[in-house]
Amino acid sequence: MSNHTKEEWLVDRQDYCVCVMRDGDPLEIATIGAMDHNGIKYVIGDESWANAYMMRTAPQMFEMLEELMAKAYKQNWNDQYPELMEKAEKVLLLAKAGTPQDFDDEGEL
Repeated sequence: MSNHTKEEWLVDRQDYCVCVMRDGDPLEIATIGAMDHNGIKYVIGDESWANAYMMRTAPQMFEMLEELMAKAYKQNWNDQYPELMEKAEKVLLLAKAGTPQDFDDEGEL
């Protein structure tokens, strides 16, 4: 199981972040776009918003992939689709890796 933030992730288009509501207040998970040293936000385009909505669904995709993998092993997909199963396992490992020391110099596990 991953140690990610468990609440539902939201895209806050006013504060330019991906956040969760915790105790009635938004808790920022990731900032969308860069700010200069004065805190001025730069223009955020369609690609940045698309990335934000992708991040928003990360916990659901993670849980779904874990469920699919469990069913796939019961159905012996590891014998029928070894390359696909290996890719899925790598994605899960990347999602579960929590610290920079888990990666080599190229950003790989």
